[in-house]
Formats: sequence, C-alpha cells, structure tokens
Amino acid sequence: MLTLMKQEYYKTFKQNRLYIWLGLSVIFPLAIMGIFKSQRGAGSITDLGHATFYVYLVGIIITALSVSQEFSFGTIRPLLSRRFSRGMIFTSKLLLNLSIYITLFIGAFIGTMIGQLIFAPKFDFSERVSYAGNGWQTMGITVIDTLFQMIFVAALVLLITNLVKSSGAAIGLGVVMIVGTPILSSISMLLINMAPILKWNPFNIFIGMAAYGQASPSMIKSMVHMSQGTVVIAYLVYILAMYVIAYLIFKKRSV
Repeated sequence: MLTLMKQEYYKTFKQNRLYIWLGLSVIFPLAIMGIFKSQRGAGSITDLGHATFYVYLVGIIITALSVSQEFSFGTIRPLLSRRFSRGMIFTSKLLLNLSIYITLFIGAFIGTMIGQLIFAPKFDFSERVSYAGNGWQTMGITVIDTLFQMIFVAALVLLITNLVKSSGAAIGLGVVMIVGTPILSSISMLLINMAPILKWNPFNIFIGMAAYGQASPSMIKSMVHMSQGTVVIAYLVYILAMYVIAYLIFKKRSV
C-alpha cells in the first residue's frame, strides 16, 4: 500500500500540479483579506479568509480527476499488472483525497493567520464571535463542518464519475452543491411538503450537516424536520452507501 500511495502522490503532483493548488490555498485568504477591507472581521477570519470555498472546490476537482484520469491515461493497467487489487487502488485514492483535503485546510489556515497578523492584528480569537463560541472554536467547527460536507459531496462525485465515466459532470454536480445550497434547500422543502417521508432525501441530510455546529439543535430540527443526532446517522449511512456503490462500479469498469 505504501508503494501505491507514493505512486498516487506522484501522479497527482505531475498530472494535476498539486503544488500549485496547495500554494494557492495559502495565497487565497491573504488576497481576500488584503484586497477587501470588509473581509477582515470575525466572519471572514473564522472562515479561513473564505478559503473554505476554495478548499471545497479544489477538493472536489481533485477527487473527480483522481478516478477519471486513471482510465483516460491508462495508468490503471500497469497497477493491475503489478497485482494491486482494485480494492487497494480505490482505497489509496480515498486516502489520497482525504490527505489533500487536510493539506489544503492547513495551507488556508497558514494564509489566514498571516493575513490576520498583517491586516487585522487587533482581532482577538478568545472573544465570542458566533453560536459556536470564540474565534478558535468557530474556526474549528467551520473546518470540521466543511470537511464533513466535502466527504459527502466527494462520495457523490466519485459515484457519478464512475457511473458516467466523466469528471466534468461530477465536478459540475459538486459545484452546484457548493454554491446552490439555497436552491437545494428549496427543492428539499418542496419534496418534504409533497411527502414527509422525503425528509430522508440526500439534499436534506446535506443541508442538516452543513448547519451542524453553526445553528442550535432546535433550529436544525425546524430546518430539516429531524433531530441533530438523526441527521448524523443518516449522513453516515449515505456516506457508506455511496462509497460502496462507487467502489462496486469502479471494480467492474473495463480497462
């Protein structure tokens, strides 16, 4: 597995120029805070200089390309010829993607801290800034919440990428789920009004997880019509189901 992971990182650095994406994760919050004076407050700083959007977008792109390029470039053939199983290859991609997400967050955090020291030196992280708590707590909740959302969308992206054999369609869907949350919320509410059982639709679960830690349990329940704990359980079930289906399709794809 170690050899396989080394090859995955090599391919990502060579094919997708990962070092550029990582460098931009540091620059993004610096640029936002440096250019826009209005983005030097608590809301921007605890959102990593709004770099959570950048991390989200890049993470989805890398996730889709990690599978589609394996087949379009034909690099899966030499891996299989070396007796790596498809299960090992798929697992290595999940580990690769997760490590990239974390590294992107670290880069965004570094950029945010530099930006805060330069452009908002008086900001006090110990002061309460949101429902989640002080600056550090709010930032931590924001990062964890975004990571959970990314894992959910990444599962859907992997599923679509394997199903339609196109990274473009999967990336498009991922972008819609990033920027179209109000639309998803409206669709979800429409479905629930049609039939209460449709509260279990994936959009509703995604919205519930997006609000986790950002809103009170009672507010989340009024939004998605289920308790916070139920949302988490449904989220885990959806995650498991989507990754299993994505793997089964990946396992059957011809090379």
